[in-house]
Amino acid sequence: MGKHEIRLRRQRMNARGSERYRNYNAVLRQHGSEKRMKQVTRIFTFFLLIALLVLIFMVVTRWEKKQSVQPASKTNTVLHVT
Repeated sequence: MGKHEIRLRRQRMNARGSERYRNYNAVLRQHGSEKRMKQVTRIFTFFLLIALLVLIFMVVTRWEKKQSVQPASKTNTVLHVT
């Protein structure tokens, strides 16, 4: 079966397909609520991702500061004997 025939077969209205559109207002309400839920989920995911990146950045900067302070204090404690 070719692509064109498959597409025509999918678009053909049958009893099951027409039942979905009998109550169009309910379908429209459900679509709106699904769309809102998807948008809220997307915003929450982006917020969580940004918060995670900021947290990682803060941990890395503190770790780098701690690493840079320790070697400097070790070099000050070494005594040079001449």
